[in-house]
This record gives sequence, C-alpha cells and structure tokens, in this order.
Amino acid sequence: MAKLIRCECGFIVRGETDEDVVGAIRGHIASDHPALSRSVSPEDLLGWIEVE
Repeated sequence: MAKLIRCECGFIVRGETDEDVVGAIRGHIASDHPALSRSVSPEDLLGWIEVE
C-alpha cells in the first residue's frame, strides 16, 4: 500500500514509508513554499499522510 501526501497546491508525493513521503514533501515545501518551512512540524506532516 502506497502512502501519499497531497499539498494544497496540487502537488502529490507518493512513497512506500512515512519517511519517504515526509522527506519528499519537506523538499517540496522548502522549494515551493519556503514561508511554510518553519511553521510545519514533522508531526504535522505525519498527520497529512494518506494510504492509497
């Protein structure tokens, strides 16, 4: 079962593990939404994970 996080901008990250998707979405946030980088915690990101 794949895991995913959907960014509100429409970007979707998929991976096999929580660490895969959290790492990828952190990179996306850093490059596309740098103002959010400091305000979004790892716990927040874990809460955004969906299972496909």
